[in-house]
Amino acid sequence: MIRRIASLLFIATLAACQANPPEPEVRRDEAAPARLSAVEGAACWATDRVPARTRTDLVPVGTSGERQPRSRIVQPAEDRLFAVPCPDQLDTDTIASLQRALIARGLHTGAVTGVMDAQTADAVRRYQAPRGLDSGILSLEAAQQLGLVAVPRDRM
Repeated sequence: MIRRIASLLFIATLAACQANPPEPEVRRDEAAPARLSAVEGAACWATDRVPARTRTDLVPVGTSGERQPRSRIVQPAEDRLFAVPCPDQLDTDTIASLQRALIARGLHTGAVTGVMDAQTADAVRRYQAPRGLDSGILSLEAAQQLGLVAVPRDRM
């Protein structure tokens, strides 16, 4: 029994000690990568590291039937490249509008500051994750869906 509790405490400790990921790089280039050719006018994109998803199961060990936790990777970590609004499009007024849009959807509980802080990035992640992008960097598609960036006529 004590072994099980010690094992679970060890796993919980490891999970709490995750390092902060480095700041994602946003690049601007008039020639968008081929993978972004479907996004009209996409001149800026970002690469973000999507963390691996793991699952911990209790598995029997030995003949005594004792169970110990074992983690396995359900989805490996990957780098995602996606179109983003260019930095000159994300001024303090636009970020404040983003925060208000996320508050209206019940995803952001902080103040409207016009600053892209960790709390806003978490709210952006909660907005984008159900749409297939588990990232705190605002994608061009999400910015268009929220009405922050113009949608090209051919996509209307």
